[in-house]
Formats: sequence, C-alpha cells, structure tokens
Amino acid sequence: MKRTKSLLVALLTALVLFSFSAAAFAEDNGAPDNVITVSGSGTVKVAPNTAEVSFAVITEATEAGAAQTRNATIVNKVLAALKNSGISQNDLVTSGYNLNPKYVYEENKAPRITGYEVRNEITVTVRNINSTGKVIDLAVQNGINQVQNIQFYYEGGKELKARALRQAVEDARSKAEIIAAALGKKIAGIKSATGGWYDNAPPPVIYYDNKMAGTGGAGAPTPISPGLAEIKASADITYLFQ
Repeated sequence: MKRTKSLLVALLTALVLFSFSAAAFAEDNGAPDNVITVSGSGTVKVAPNTAEVSFAVITEATEAGAAQTRNATIVNKVLAALKNSGISQNDLVTSGYNLNPKYVYEENKAPRITGYEVRNEITVTVRNINSTGKVIDLAVQNGINQVQNIQFYYEGGKELKARALRQAVEDARSKAEIIAAALGKKIAGIKSATGGWYDNAPPPVIYYDNKMAGTGGAGAPTPISPGLAEIKASADITYLFQ
C-alpha cells in the first residue's frame, strides 16, 4: 500500500511539472498570430527591343576535311557581312558545332560511310529590332542555309519591372482586405513579404528555311512582327489582422 502511494505521488508530481513546462513554453512563444497569407501578381506589356536569331550553316562532302573547309568559308563570309552591317562581335555567338558521318544501310551489309556533314550554328543578337528582317536576308544571301527561330525580349527596363512589382503588391493587399472584411476583421500589419519579377518574352517564331548553301539571292524582304513582351512580377505577403 505504501509503495502504491509513492508511485501515485511521483505520477502526480510528473504531471504537474509537465503542465508547468507546457504553460511556460506557450507563454514564451505567445499566442498564435492571426494572419492572412496572399499572393499578388502584376504584368506590364512592352514592345520588345531585342531579338535573337538562330542560324545554321550545313555543308556536306565525301571527306570530313572538305566539309569542314567549305563550312568555315561560308561561316566566315556570313560573319563578315553581319559585322559590316553594324552588328557587334560580342553579339555573334557560336551556339553549336557538329561533324557527323553519313551512312548508307544496305541489306545484309555493314553500314557504309558515304560522306560527312558539318553543322555550324550561330546565334545573332539584334539590338535594332526593326532591322531583324534585314539581318535574316543578309545572312541567307551570304550562305546561311538554315534559319531556325527568332526570340524577342525586352532588355533593361528596371522602371517597368518596378511598376509590375508595385502592381503585385497592390494586388496582394486588395486580396487581403477582401478576406479580412469577409471575416469581420481589419488588416493590422505585415508579418512577412517577398517578391520578384521576370521577363516573359513572346514565344519563339519558328522560321525554318533550308536552302542550298551559297544560293541565297535577293528575294522579297523578310517581314517580322515581334508582338509584345511581358514583364511579370509576384508578391507573397503575410498580413496580421485584428
């Protein structure tokens, strides 16, 4: 009986200590915040001011060296023409280079190499977007035999990004006020906030033109319509309400 009482006293003591610790922990951490967490978005549309055009020169020959030499001759001619037109060396970038054998497959025979193909890809950044069509025409006339796609975007524009972010913050605030009003509460402050922006260019224009190298002539001018780029921003804000 005495042992039973001792166990009971020890159990009660442990429960009291646990209750005291839990109460102290709750007091240290305070009551849970009354918060509303919302996301806001903002968009500013603007005409693109920069274009990136992807070109390629593809050559074939029975010998690998001959295919490389022919390709290099055409590429050098294209690069010289583009630089002479006012495009900076820094805006002419080699984006890919491949040398591959070409095979013939015959029944019951091992594959046989019949020649080689060289593919040299060039990405050109066009700062004067109104001259994009002329740049394409110039490249084709000087030997480019594949135009792959055109990507438009807006370069710079910090003030436009700031405007989009302000829109996102205002959008978040509006949502929070609607939620608080529906709950019969009012916004009392801000607990945390994060946000940022990014450029959303129009989708690439797939401009696939495959011609025999060196046969580009002075055809009809290439029309280009870039559309609008979007600068988007988002804000995630946690509001306190009462």
